Amino acid sequence: MRSWAVPAAIIVAVEYVFALVIGARVGFHYRIPFETYVILGLALAGIGLSLIICAKLVIYTLEREDAPTRRLLSETPYMAGFVAGVTLSALQIAVLTWTKVMLPIASPFWADPLLARADQLLFRVDPWIVARGLFGWAASLIDRAYVTWAPVKFATFLFLVCTPQTLTKSRCLIAYFLMMATVAMGQFLLSSGGPIFYERLGYGLHFASLPVEPWVRTTSAYLWRDHLAVGGEIGGGISAMPSLHVAAALWIALVWRSYSRLAGALAFAYFSLIAIGSVLLGWHYAVDGIAAALITAASWKAAKWLLRPGAFRFTLNLSPPVAGLGFDRQKSRRSA
Repeated sequence: MRSWAVPAAIIVAVEYVFALVIGARVGFHYRIPFETYVILGLALAGIGLSLIICAKLVIYTLEREDAPTRRLLSETPYMAGFVAGVTLSALQIAVLTWTKVMLPIASPFWADPLLARADQLLFRVDPWIVARGLFGWAASLIDRAYVTWAPVKFATFLFLVCTPQTLTKSRCLIAYFLMMATVAMGQFLLSSGGPIFYERLGYGLHFASLPVEPWVRTTSAYLWRDHLAVGGEIGGGISAMPSLHVAAALWIALVWRSYSRLAGALAFAYFSLIAIGSVLLGWHYAVDGIAAALITAASWKAAKWLLRPGAFRFTLNLSPPVAGLGFDRQKSRRSA
């Protein structure tokens, strides 16, 4: 079975090389909570591994397994895959924060007026006005739903690293690491803060009439304080183009559609909510979301290409079958 782990590790390594190059250019005059992310990732990996081992021992007991230790050892590759996935994800989130901290130093936010103008050319009006006109009645709900993005993304990722190895799983995970890396490095092309920071970045009152919802007010204040301190706090960093929220929300939808039509339909509804919310709440220009969706679609296609026979030779079987998860491996293979 062709594995996701090797290409994922390569992708993360490329991100660190990119970050080191940018860091050398700007002189490393900032702080990032790298150790926090790594410690958190290793802790989650350790806790998750312990829970997996305990669950398997309970299953073995219920099944009256004659050689539980031998069977547990035979599933070491699966457990190693879980640890590798969580650790690589933590490392990637750490480097994402690193690049976000460096963004305004290496490429001070300059593209906001350009992106705002592009939105007007496409929609004849600021897209947030259109979004407010259509969905303003649900603005408070969308504001609260928008902050669920991180736990929903992480839950989807955990679901994948806990499932049996299939080509579908490999495609989903490779697409995830590709999407995250492309967004992290792509933010340097059109460095921007987004409508909610437009005035604070010194570009005038163009978005002064944009209503600010409670969670937007709280979160944007946190991000702005971190930006002024050149910090790199957990979840810190400002970047509008491309939208990581929209990119990851589309990835979530594609993942769940690969495993279940019903779950996929719900996930695409969630993607629509995040995409609309990104504009309605003022976090992003509409073109940020369009670029993000294209990145995720390209990552999804590229992941399939990487898994085709003869593309690369990475065959580490990190996730053998796990009983009781309730998914049809043959169906997953076909959907890949």
